[in-house]
Amino acid sequence: MCQMPVLSEDSVLIMDGAVKLYRRERSRKWQAAFQIDGQYIRISTGKSDLDEAKQAASDSYLEYKFRQKNGVPVVSKRFSDVAKLCITEMNKQLESGVGKKVYRDYVIVLEKYLIPFFGKMHVTSITYETLQKFARWREQQMGREPKASTLNTHNSALNRVFDESVARGFMNKTHVPTLINKGRDSERRPDFTQEEYASMIRKLPHWINKTQHPKSVHMRELLRDYVLIMANTGMRHGTEAQNLKWQHITQFEDNGQSYLEMSVSGKTGRRDIICRSGTINYLKRIHERSEDIKHLEFEELLKQRLDLPVFRLRDGTVTNALHQTFRNFLKENELLICPRTGQARTLYSLRHTYATFALLKDGMDIHTLAIQMGTSIQMIERHYSHLTPRLKKDMLTGKRYELSRDEFEKLADR
Repeated sequence: MCQMPVLSEDSVLIMDGAVKLYRRERSRKWQAAFQIDGQYIRISTGKSDLDEAKQAASDSYLEYKFRQKNGVPVVSKRFSDVAKLCITEMNKQLESGVGKKVYRDYVIVLEKYLIPFFGKMHVTSITYETLQKFARWREQQMGREPKASTLNTHNSALNRVFDESVARGFMNKTHVPTLINKGRDSERRPDFTQEEYASMIRKLPHWINKTQHPKSVHMRELLRDYVLIMANTGMRHGTEAQNLKWQHITQFEDNGQSYLEMSVSGKTGRRDIICRSGTINYLKRIHERSEDIKHLEFEELLKQRLDLPVFRLRDGTVTNALHQTFRNFLKENELLICPRTGQARTLYSLRHTYATFALLKDGMDIHTLAIQMGTSIQMIERHYSHLTPRLKKDMLTGKRYELSRDEFEKLADR
């Protein structure tokens, strides 16, 4: 038992000396102090009457002893305190360039939904029932039932707080509640049909020549090759594209066939992807426009493993305006709205187009596609299930069971 402070006329020992009651100078309210599991606990009883304060202090002491006995952390923290630690850490990683892009979404979710609802609660007091109340509150705030993808983001942000709480000893892993992940089905994502894609690729070179402003020309040149590379690799617009350096690109041969491989890093960590045939030509165009590296042969550029970003303007500048440039192009050419979803297309639509073409045109299996795109089989099935009838068209139309003319005539002669 710890050494209690020296008693004064405004201090009393109870519970066989385990709990000390005392009053601070110029305060009528009694405070309580005791030690549990090596930690010194101080609380306010909120009472001015000594007998009431003794009862409140005894109840608190027994509650803490109960926590100790049942493996519940003696010292817990309010949700808002831990959430703010998480926000600070994620912002720090984002500023240093090592944070995942999704951290920005987590911070928004924490500040807009999680802290306003859970903020004053201790992390150890959040139960499944609390989460159900939160789900109803959130739906009222949003004015609709959130999509499954939105719930996944909210749950990931919530898990960061619980993981931080466990790591710091504010709660035990066994007390982390089961999260609710049932939301309305994700909407089909906007993409391009083969005809729309071909139209876009045909129009991009002409669109470049429509402007006389040098900076606009450079932006449009880069956009053209960016679009082609995104649509031929399936990499994520944003973090994966931004992180791509020349040192991450490899050309190799196998059985006389030449292949282009990229090592991309982003939302799901680092993975190697194989580019579609022809992608090397778009990279060569970027290389030939880059003032500081165009003197190198392309093969030499790849061999030198230069730590330079691939997607940049002629002067080496990295731009964050490609998404707006792409939107302007789509709008001018009446390609902005996807007629199948009613949604505006973005640079992310190129990734969805890659997946659609891989499934429909290449016959790629979803397991291989999931690995190439750095996602799960379940995610592929969820977002591209609308393609199933076309993937199974032969089965559904019965073509598999049709007889050829010769086969039919042979049977007819029997």
